[in-house]
Amino acid sequence: MIQSGRASLVVVSSETDPAVISEMLALTPTRVEHKGTVARSGRVRENHVWSLDVDSLDNTGDDQTGTRALRALLMRSDPAFGRVTDLPTDCDARIWWSLDSDSTQGGFFLPADLADSISALGVDIYATVYLDEGEE
Repeated sequence: MIQSGRASLVVVSSETDPAVISEMLALTPTRVEHKGTVARSGRVRENHVWSLDVDSLDNTGDDQTGTRALRALLMRSDPAFGRVTDLPTDCDARIWWSLDSDSTQGGFFLPADLADSISALGVDIYATVYLDEGEE
């Protein structure tokens, strides 16, 4: 069963400065990486990366769906609804959603209201479930 999740709204751009992305989306990112800077790996970044992140949120007694982080991200992204499609053409915006399971089965649940909100934001979602390795 899904136990927790993380979610990020990420915009990658080849030319558009992250400050312009912030202004256009009316959001303050939690992380910015500038094109041309050196990553920890030693590689020079080829693109700007703008990211609004929600760290890991566990399920609660009231919500066992694993969608808390995704819901929180969509609530924080509210000012950007209707603005993402106005970003310059060099910008690629998407949601990254990661879930942690306590089993070797990786299904997850996406309620219709969240799917509607993702659609209204105007981005695709890329989801990954990390599975427990199970007993050997």
